[in-house]
Amino acid sequence: MAVPRRWANLDINLVTEIMNRVPCAIDRARMAAVCQAWLAAVEQAEPPTFQLPSLLLPPADVTGVYCYLSGCREHNMLPLPAPRYFGSYDGGWFFLAYGQTRGHRLLNIRTGESRALPDVVDVVVHTAYEVLSMVVLAATLSSPPDHPECAAAGIVTYQPDLNGPHRRDFAFWGPGDDVAVCDVLPAAPVGPEWELEDVVYYQNSFHFLTQGGHILVCGGVYDDNGGIILVALLAALTCLQEGGCNDEQFVHARYLVVSGGELLMVVRLAAHHHAPTSSFKVFRMTTTPTNIIQAGHNGEVANEYTRTWNWIELGELGGRMLFVGRGCSRSYEVRDYPRFKEGIFFLDDRSFYDAEMMFGGVNERKYPCNDIGRWSPPEGPLPSHVELYFPERVPSYNSPPAWLFP
Repeated sequence: MAVPRRWANLDINLVTEIMNRVPCAIDRARMAAVCQAWLAAVEQAEPPTFQLPSLLLPPADVTGVYCYLSGCREHNMLPLPAPRYFGSYDGGWFFLAYGQTRGHRLLNIRTGESRALPDVVDVVVHTAYEVLSMVVLAATLSSPPDHPECAAAGIVTYQPDLNGPHRRDFAFWGPGDDVAVCDVLPAAPVGPEWELEDVVYYQNSFHFLTQGGHILVCGGVYDDNGGIILVALLAALTCLQEGGCNDEQFVHARYLVVSGGELLMVVRLAAHHHAPTSSFKVFRMTTTPTNIIQAGHNGEVANEYTRTWNWIELGELGGRMLFVGRGCSRSYEVRDYPRFKEGIFFLDDRSFYDAEMMFGGVNERKYPCNDIGRWSPPEGPLPSHVELYFPERVPSYNSPPAWLFP
């Protein structure tokens, strides 16, 4: 008769208490596979109430998942194909393109459910509408994919003229749409200050952040089947920034984050264009009413009010952990994770600015994957600092990194 393994003889109450202190669902599943006694302990343990995102890091041939709840240890290799990831959503959903520049889909990595996304966009070219191939660079949803009123918005690139440069624009689509809608009415402002940087769904509208720190607010008009037939530019907010960056800091990226009902802008900084991330600044959106006095037709004085939008720099994170990524930034409260501290977790998304990266061949594509880590704000006598998790990571010919949301 075989001698039972010692871990199977542990008191089940002790094992259950151990399980209660393991926050990661994947770690719990591995423990449950040890033996029947541990499986019973997992079933009796308190369910993990909170989960943090995991890091999906796609190298050349396999895909690794690194869990922050497990101390950034690598979990099982996932047998995924080699698509390009350009966003994610809660519940294990990914935006991806199987053909780099085509085959856009929404995939649930846990259930295997998959939904086709548009590969083309309807745009005005030389005063006439044309359907052109598009490449989605970042995307987000208004609600979970199963919601009947779910809509999507993204930052895309397309080529209006065969021999001309690619144009970056926003695009919108509803469930089942084969063609995305690009135009907004009235027309959005143009110029370097208004180049699109990020998108988030906030207060029932899609909010796009521009390179000048301004906000474009858009809402869709839908047909009876949920398809988008028109997109309205609800507001073009010229935002003033109080507190900025000095001349020795290069802005790597800007992100929008919804946190506690507020809209935050996270600015990612480096010493120069090719340097790794060195620090962050966080701003909160505020509005200020302004009293304008105007003379009436009969010499009467009329008071009118307008609003200005301001980014106010925050001196501290206020108990937040921010995971930043285009179209998929999330905010978590440190009080829900006793072993964690305030900080900003970031991906290597430098390829967002490289319009030609995904058009190259396998041997030409080199998505950087080494500027990944955590920025910690000042704490007591300790200054702020950046901890890079994979400083020597080789580039990927498949995809930039992505967040896997619980």
